[in-house]
This record gives sequence, C-alpha cells and structure tokens, in this order.
Amino acid sequence: MVAGLPPDGGAGGPGARIAREPSATGRLSDGRSALRQAALAVAVVALAGCGRHPGAADGAGSREPKAAVSAAPGIRRDEGPVRQRFPELGDVAGAEWTGEVLGSGRSSAPGPTDVRMSGVVRLTDADASRLSEEYVWQDGPGAPVVSSLLRARVPQSTRWQTSADFTAVVTRGRYSAAFHADFGRKVIVFDAVNPERRDD
Repeated sequence: MVAGLPPDGGAGGPGARIAREPSATGRLSDGRSALRQAALAVAVVALAGCGRHPGAADGAGSREPKAAVSAAPGIRRDEGPVRQRFPELGDVAGAEWTGEVLGSGRSSAPGPTDVRMSGVVRLTDADASRLSEEYVWQDGPGAPVVSSLLRARVPQSTRWQTSADFTAVVTRGRYSAAFHADFGRKVIVFDAVNPERRDD
C-alpha cells in the first residue's frame, strides 16, 4: 500500500507529518529531486490504478477519458479513485481532486510514501439528502483545508458542517481525514492522508 501526506499547514487538516521545505537556495539536490519525482510518479500510478469505476465497460461507458480533461494542471476529474476510497459518498455527480506526495525526500533508501488526496465532490440530490439525515453534522470551525491546487475550487460557504460519525465510518480509524459538507450546495470537500481503496 502506498502511504499518504499531511495537509498544508492549516489547523483543521489531517495528519501530523509536515513536508520539509527545500533549502534556502530554493532547490533540492539532484538526488533528492529525483527521489521526489520518482515518489510522485509512484503515487500517481497508485491512485490512478483504480481510476475505473467497478463494472464500467470499455468504450463509451468508460470514465477514464475524464482524466485527460483536467480543469488545471494536476487537478483530475476521473471519479473512480474517489468512489473506491469513499464509497459512502454514493453516486458521485462530479469530482475534482489531486494526489500529492509529501515528505522530505532526504532518504536514499526505498520505503513507504505518504500520499495526500484532496477533493471537491458534487453529490446527487439523493445522496445529499441521505448523508444529511444518516449522520449527525455540526457547524464546522472554518473553511476546509485542501491542497493548494484545489483552493480556488472550494466553494465559498458559511455553512460548512463536519461529522465525527461520518468520518469514523469512512476511515474506519485506519487513516486521518477531514470532510466538510454544504448540503445546500450538495458539496463535500475532503482532505485525506493515505486513504485506502475499498473493495467491499
């Protein structure tokens, strides 16, 4: 399993390990840079490897081509990886998400890589209603914390809500994550460290 990253410095984000910044010169050594690029490639392959929704047929019904229609560099729209890691969200109406490797890149020895996955999910009417009724939601302490690439994609809202029950059901206590919902807009924003693919 490929591991995940802690969110950017905000107080509400999951994870405890913070990525180290480059040196004062603004550049990593060639060796460190190569290691980070290799780790990022592994993370993208790991997340994209399950990009097809189970049961989707090849051809017209495939969701894979959406990955090529990114809203911005590094932002993806394929829903498969989101559905497979967060099935409780139901029939996702749309998603924009990013995956990124966090870490210092200082070690030359191979090892687990932490991956952070952030996204903005549009819910169907039925799933927005179901989630708002099935779990206890409380007003959130502030705006969601997401990767820098996605900040402009997070809707402006004063009605963000969070649910400890929902988070516990999704993560099963196996990784850290934060979910902010605005059911009026039918949107959930997530930020997770090492989210696991679910095959159940």
